[in-house]
Amino acid sequence: MGRGKLTEAGTALRLTVGNNVKIARERAGLSQRELCKITGISQPYLSQVENGTWNMALDNIANISAALGLAAHELLDPNFSSQPVGESSST
Repeated sequence: MGRGKLTEAGTALRLTVGNNVKIARERAGLSQRELCKITGISQPYLSQVENGTWNMALDNIANISAALGLAAHELLDPNFSSQPVGESSST
């Protein structure tokens, strides 16, 4: 597999993370612009991440999860969106 090519599993993970970021941001009551201001991430980048069209660097996962009061692994959890608001998978 060449550099930059995603497998089916990679694509699924990218979509999961993007969806989880969006859900967590909305649960926190933040707009994309507000989250970007907190994290220093650009709005076009965040939009692409949330739409699953761009890979997110681990540093950005850490920055976003910290800004949203989550553990970084929660953004990787395929079941995150089905958890009740305020319930962490690490509890």
